[in-house]
Amino acid sequence: MTVYATPDELRNRLRALGDDDTDQTLTELLEDATAVIDDEVGQPLTLAETTVTVDGSGAEKLLLPRWPVTAVAEVVEVDLDGTERPLTHGVDYTWSQSGVLTRLRRCWPCHDQAVRVTLTAGYDAEALARRVRRICLRLAIAGRRNPAGADSEDIGDSRIRWNTPGMELTTGELRVLARYAVRP
Repeated sequence: MTVYATPDELRNRLRALGDDDTDQTLTELLEDATAVIDDEVGQPLTLAETTVTVDGSGAEKLLLPRWPVTAVAEVVEVDLDGTERPLTHGVDYTWSQSGVLTRLRRCWPCHDQAVRVTLTAGYDAEALARRVRRICLRLAIAGRRNPAGADSEDIGDSRIRWNTPGMELTTGELRVLARYAVRP
């Protein structure tokens, strides 16, 4: 699994807090934090090739679920009977970085699982560096410091209450991640 920060970055931040964990523990925390981010945005953010099958729109435009798109390797129309028809870029369709396939000289079919697309989508590590890495590290630290997400503790007659959530995204982090969200 690709993570949005490195174990060394997390180790450095945890050392400042007086913690020292193994690489395996740090990697697990980062994987958990990355999963929280991916779940929120509805897609992995790292650049990767994937194949998706989408329902036909019956229109000239077809919206792909992953974006930003950096390459489209293959587009295949699939008929109701399962017959596959490979399409040619520039002749049968064009694509945009925003994840829109445009059918040239006709419309896309209008049935379920009508188009299979192999594409490369996502962000390179540098594009995610500051915003997403900061959120990933904060989540991982929160998961280490407060894994249950508790907000209070009772010890005898004393009650201590604090505002240290577990691996939960803050309102500000949700706003930052909204720009990366998958489209409906």
